[in-house]
Amino acid sequence: MTLAADDDGVRTLIDELESAGGLPADFRSVLTAVPREWFIPDRMWVREAEDGPYLALDRAAEPDRWLAAVYSNRVIVTQFDGGATAWPVVGDRPTCSASMPSVVLGMLAESDVRPGHVVFEVGTGTGWSAALLAHIVGARGSVTTVEIDPVLAADARKRLETAGFAAVDARLADGVADVLPDRVDRVISTAGVHVGQLPFPWVVNTRPGGVILAPMRTDLASGPLVRFVVGEDGTATGRATALRVGFMELRSHRVASDPVGAERFDDPAADLGFTDLAPWVPLLADDHRWPIAVAVPSCRVNVWDRTEDRPGVAWLRDPLSGSWASIVPEGNDRYVVRQFGPRRLWDAAEAAYRWWQQRGEPPLSAWQWTITPDRQSVALPPDSALPSDSGRSPRAELSE
Repeated sequence: MTLAADDDGVRTLIDELESAGGLPADFRSVLTAVPREWFIPDRMWVREAEDGPYLALDRAAEPDRWLAAVYSNRVIVTQFDGGATAWPVVGDRPTCSASMPSVVLGMLAESDVRPGHVVFEVGTGTGWSAALLAHIVGARGSVTTVEIDPVLAADARKRLETAGFAAVDARLADGVADVLPDRVDRVISTAGVHVGQLPFPWVVNTRPGGVILAPMRTDLASGPLVRFVVGEDGTATGRATALRVGFMELRSHRVASDPVGAERFDDPAADLGFTDLAPWVPLLADDHRWPIAVAVPSCRVNVWDRTEDRPGVAWLRDPLSGSWASIVPEGNDRYVVRQFGPRRLWDAAEAAYRWWQQRGEPPLSAWQWTITPDRQSVALPPDSALPSDSGRSPRAELSE
């Protein structure tokens, strides 16, 4: 079967990415050779406005609208709730999607994939990224891609074969397990990896000088996208890239959502305190919340907007210990802090944030990641300090 592409749609996407500065050099031909529409199911969900609701689209019923969505720089959701929610119903949690083209191409650029490379991809999804990789590495290279969901894996394999990429080794497998080819040049994960849990087989099977590209996360913060380089000693070190991503977790790392339940932000049983640190920026801005995420990696955050019935509330919650904290404006630049449970979450968060401020507020790119056989750590190196500081770093060191 020979597929045809919507040439106008391809040109529209290229023009959009170029005008936004989101098209790396030499990628125009890649988008032309591997059109996105070949890998998007006929029935999918999309947000047509950035903050709008998900809408169900059917190619047969609305072909022009479907093509316009596919050839835009938008996320296309292809599965909700692990497949338990059937189209056209909008589910609670997206569990598979075609990422924004700017993110897909940005990851290809960060990984520096070249002709002849051996590539291992974790998270096949629709198969589009695997096809792009196969086009870049060419006949002298190879691409192995794994997908843990049997329905998604079968659909992606079928699309790859139909589009002329049958040489891609598309497997039904868990990317956390040791299923890598030997001596790969690049490992690319399209699923979020929790801090301290990067699968060490990814390092073992990557040749010295090879690159592992993985979105790292905690329960409090998704991202950053970290570019690891494997050394001659068999360990990997990395720094965050400038590209910001927000991927779904590896399924084995996925945790259930933990919305604020029946807790009262003004619960009289909680310990009462005060702070002059407004919680909004520390908990919501990427660079600012990362030291907190490292200090309390199992912590979740919720922010309630102010209503007629209540003030704005920032929540910190730790499902492991049942601890929580609420931070509420009192006026005069002072905030009421209530903390409950064995962990004092706001105390730990504020200490980590103050420490980070004393270091000169270094960006995400300043943090250094180290992966060894028995330890995984993320910390600010001593030379990242701007003012002198003898305080303790909120260093995360977690054994596998």
